[in-house]
Amino acid sequence: MRRYAWRGDFVECDVPDGPLDVADSWRHSNGRTNGLHLHLERFARSAGPLPDGFVDKLMPLLRDGELFPRIALSQGLLLLDVRPAPPPRSSTTLTYTQAPDPRTQPEVKGPDFAAFHAYRSRYQVEGTDDTVIVDKHGSMLETTTGALVMWDGDTLCVPDGVWLPSITLHQVVSRAERLGIRIERRRLTPELASAHPLWFLNSLHGISPVRELHVGDTVITSPAHPCFDEWRDWWWGGFTVEWPGC
Repeated sequence: MRRYAWRGDFVECDVPDGPLDVADSWRHSNGRTNGLHLHLERFARSAGPLPDGFVDKLMPLLRDGELFPRIALSQGLLLLDVRPAPPPRSSTTLTYTQAPDPRTQPEVKGPDFAAFHAYRSRYQVEGTDDTVIVDKHGSMLETTTGALVMWDGDTLCVPDGVWLPSITLHQVVSRAERLGIRIERRRLTPELASAHPLWFLNSLHGISPVRELHVGDTVITSPAHPCFDEWRDWWWGGFTVEWPGC
């Protein structure tokens, strides 16, 4: 990993890890991205406007390779971590636990990263990819690293509650609206997941079907969605060169 601090340009540095006020990250594939402008807009809504020249200086640092860059505001510094991206998951396995909500700022990405790490360390079942965050009723809201949606026939169900405004979820909902698909807020429970397709969404792995949901000693297997391949290919087909010169 390479770390940079913004000082009118990106300067490589050894700034130690600290609490993050705001953060954002996305998959950057050999200069191509999917919805990068949406990630930058979300970051700016909490961190304030990006400095002049920030994006123009950012792009050359991300030109080559499969990357998972993260920009962050930490203790007054704008930071960039250039990290390698893991291969995208073909499916996702999750731990479900009715534990206290670890989030303090659920609609801002970054401040709760340390709490999420502790939450996964305490509750996540070995061999699963992530841990679900639930509301006081035990309904699934999101995971520590991504969004969740469920399908009830031809209806796209999003969690009824407060969750991070996921860029990938926004993209999926926008496509559903364009296709005339009904969208509803629902309480998403493990019981429903046993009979309805459940998807994990984020900008690193795209649209990933939840293959298993580990609930205590029980493993719930969600059914496949008949149009999953079409949705997966649509999302991966959205990678473009969004800024000239990148």
